[in-house]
Amino acid sequence: MIFDLRSKSGLGIKLDTAKPELTFESGINSSQPGIRTLAQMREVLLDKSTGAPKDLYYMYRDVYKITDSAKLKEYKLRYDVTMIKPDMLGAELMKTAGHYHPGSFGELYEVVNGKCLCMLQRPNTSDHTIVEEVIVVEARAGEKIVIPPGFGHILINPGPEHLVTSNWVSSEFKSEYDLFKLAGGAAYFVIKSQGGIEFKANPYFKKNAELKMLKPSPRIDKFGLATDKPIYPLIMEDALKLGFLNRPLDFDYKDVFVR
Repeated sequence: MIFDLRSKSGLGIKLDTAKPELTFESGINSSQPGIRTLAQMREVLLDKSTGAPKDLYYMYRDVYKITDSAKLKEYKLRYDVTMIKPDMLGAELMKTAGHYHPGSFGELYEVVNGKCLCMLQRPNTSDHTIVEEVIVVEARAGEKIVIPPGFGHILINPGPEHLVTSNWVSSEFKSEYDLFKLAGGAAYFVIKSQGGIEFKANPYFKKNAELKMLKPSPRIDKFGLATDKPIYPLIMEDALKLGFLNRPLDFDYKDVFVR
């Protein structure tokens, strides 16, 4: 089945769930996706003996309208689109590998299709085996997730649809995956149970924070964000609103989530 994602993304993007793949209309810079495979993800899974599926999710990096390229360079920003399949990893829900940002950089996500659980974790600055805070943000298509400074995160697809997210991020750094690999996953594994889903603490951590279940704020004026208002057009309409991605410590983040 093919879904037109223009209304939620602000770009001419289509999702083909049969292949699966994303296609982009003429005039948009795109390339073949990076594919995260089971072999690459095995060390962060709860059940490391899981044998399928082979391909887990697809990362389309540096997507933009060709006519907007100068703006992205000027504001040092990159826009990516990720598609996460609705399969299972044994008992575990499909997820991304997880990463941290060096320094204080954050990130801005938008759910374009499906539903998303975003797990954020903030480790102790002196001992990464102590997790000071864990937040799980539930988001649907059209909602935005701001990743504050100091948090690592994973995206989880609770299904049954293909999860498609877009994100704005600074072009001045590269994501760091090593701590998630070292820990064998995030602070909690999210598994399917008879009652829905449950969270299983990762025994690697010698101290783990209790989960806080939150939702995205429906409107964050200082960042130019509102539910069902795509984030891509900000680069041309009001790029200064994305300044928090390169100057994260100049802003506060107390209003980015709600209960």
